Amino acid sequence: MILWEIARASAFVAFGCYTLVVAWGVLLAGRGWKPAAPQLSFHRFLSSLGLVAVVIHVTAVLLDHYARVPLTGLVGVGSRPAVDLGAAALWLTIALPISFRLKRARIMSQRAWRGLHYFGYAVWGLALLHGIAAGTDSRSYPAIATYAVAGSIVAAAAWWRWMERPSPAREAV
Repeated sequence: MILWEIARASAFVAFGCYTLVVAWGVLLAGRGWKPAAPQLSFHRFLSSLGLVAVVIHVTAVLLDHYARVPLTGLVGVGSRPAVDLGAAALWLTIALPISFRLKRARIMSQRAWRGLHYFGYAVWGLALLHGIAAGTDSRSYPAIATYAVAGSIVAAAAWWRWMERPSPAREAV
């Protein structure tokens, strides 16, 4: 029973962290300013904290016999579609920090890194769908409120970023 509680708690912590990572990343990528080192460090800290929570979540789910998630579920074999969504989010979650290391080592170009970094949106969306489809609490009011607030935060950040971009008519002036 304790593994189930750990799995639930770590899932919500990870989802909260990645909601803030996506929103903060969208705001950092704004055109009007260049982010300072502390702002980028906060983005990396939140993503690292989210990754730790994901590892705890996956470990607890794999060890919990009640959950019945096989080890092969990590690669989408022999598991439910809702678990496959989580597995896809897991591998993208791992790929993003690796891509940062590759960019830093000049193995990956800035353009390729930025293209891969857009998968951060997919990680968040897959995690949301995974939580709704596989989460044991997904119909509870706190979970619904969590998903609604998280969606609102990401949507508000994306809206702000979209509205910040100058239109071609404004650029011509």
